[in-house]
Amino acid sequence: MKFLTLQQIKAQCRIEEDFTLEDSKLTDYGNSAEQVIFNLCRPYGDFIETYGMIPPDIVHAALLLVTTSYEHNAAVSMQNLSMVPYGFDMLIKPYMRLTSDTDGDVQTVTLGSDVKIAFTADLPDGLKLSDVDFTLKVINMSEKDVDADFVKDDCIMTDEGASYVVLVDSEELGVGTLMLRLTVFIPDTDYQSGTRKEVIKINPHIKIAG
Repeated sequence: MKFLTLQQIKAQCRIEEDFTLEDSKLTDYGNSAEQVIFNLCRPYGDFIETYGMIPPDIVHAALLLVTTSYEHNAAVSMQNLSMVPYGFDMLIKPYMRLTSDTDGDVQTVTLGSDVKIAFTADLPDGLKLSDVDFTLKVINMSEKDVDADFVKDDCIMTDEGASYVVLVDSEELGVGTLMLRLTVFIPDTDYQSGTRKEVIKINPHIKIAG
């Protein structure tokens, strides 16, 4: 195992440390869980290069997979992830691969997979996105009137609030090139409502292919 330990796994599964009869099986579960993480997110080396460590959320997510395997007595795989608790998805979302493929500067996602889109905005007075309210519309530029709407709580904060990511079901948008329309509500006493609205168009350089 690259980042999990038997001690962690036994503590997660509530197994006494001196009970060693299942050590081989638990190690297999740990290896399988780590591989699922690497398949969905990034290779081990990329985690270390980016974060200097394996983030605690990733460790927790892997331990959830191991627990599921142990309780159901089956190895975790991409095929049986439907058994994994909802918390696993929330833990790995900020670290998931942005796309399944790349096409020059345009990232290509296969229809039927989730699309993870990162976005940010240059705001006045040193404000960050986490300081203001906003809504987000993800638009399929290739299909008229095909879009998906999100509010701030639907998005995941990254980079200490300077940017966010949103996870979109590609089936909802269909095949085409994506565009973001970010509507930001900036505090401003010159307006009767106390806020002014700015609409920012963002090209994430992502397309969905059938």
